[in-house]
Amino acid sequence: MSLENSPVLVISLVAILLIALLINYFVHQQQEQRLQRALLAKKLRTGAGQLLDALTTLKQLSCPKTVIDLLNNEAVRMLDKLAQLSPQSGVIEQLQSQTPTGTGHAQSLNLENDSAMKKAHSAIRFAVRFIHQRRSLGGLSSIQCDELSKELIWLDSKIEIDTHMDSGKRLLDSDKPAVAISRFKLAKNVIARLPYKDSHRQQLMTDINQLIAQTLPFGTAAAAPETPPTTKKGG
Repeated sequence: MSLENSPVLVISLVAILLIALLINYFVHQQQEQRLQRALLAKKLRTGAGQLLDALTTLKQLSCPKTVIDLLNNEAVRMLDKLAQLSPQSGVIEQLQSQTPTGTGHAQSLNLENDSAMKKAHSAIRFAVRFIHQRRSLGGLSSIQCDELSKELIWLDSKIEIDTHMDSGKRLLDSDKPAVAISRFKLAKNVIARLPYKDSHRQQLMTDINQLIAQTLPFGTAAAAPETPPTTKKGG
């Protein structure tokens, strides 16, 4: 090989090396993009599945319509994004089949057992976390978030109270007063955690005290109505 051809050979080798490096770079970038898309699609599938499960339960409860609408809109957004990432995966159809229709009613979910109560708790707490996320992203004002949180927390408490009270009444009808009282006391514990300013608190406390009194031997008198704690003024 003549010396005149050496520079040409060097340039050719350098060009081939650069082309190989560029090809390797683009292949790596495509692989990295596919990996990131797959990870994002997996995250969306999990999130959409959890959201739709919660939405299905919430539509069977007396959940505020604003919360249902927010969750519906988020479900649509997530499914649209997932369709862009994995159009041929078949996951979209599977998740869409989970999408609940209609508004549902409180009595639609059978809350006669602890399993259903826990399912309702899980869905409501999911909704509480979601609306706080909406506030942090600017989708809800602080006032809206606080109002919806208050409604959801009351719904959560009411479901637990009603479940324990109804269970206690059934046990009482089955001549199991000792077990019935334990359920009534669980309900009373939940009522006691309600804020004193809650308009439902006093009536619920009166009702549960009467149930406990009727269940106790010899018809023990119900406890006196509660009064809010007072602070002593300085002398």
